[in-house]
Amino acid sequence: MTVTQLGSFLRDCIITHETTEEGLTPDELYGLYVSWCFLANVPPASDRNFRSALAAHGIRPVGRGHHSIYPGLSMTGPAATDYILNSAPGATDSAKRLDRNLPPE
Repeated sequence: MTVTQLGSFLRDCIITHETTEEGLTPDELYGLYVSWCFLANVPPASDRNFRSALAAHGIRPVGRGHHSIYPGLSMTGPAATDYILNSAPGATDSAKRLDRNLPPE
């Protein structure tokens, strides 16, 4: 993963809120990245390489009980919409219907 690719992803998809304890889980952040790659027609880096690139950029998760989050980060843009729609239960069927401009069942 290049520094340019990471910078483009962060600029296109992430809003930083310095004053909040809420944030994105590692799985949510990587899922958002994969959606961004799909929309940008860029092959995604592995989860491990993605997390390493984030850490090198100074973005690290913080433990919260049994979970960890990237505090202060939230989703924005078309990749966020794609991620949310494709993460919902039954998303595969819904996404296929949207891609074909079919009405909901």
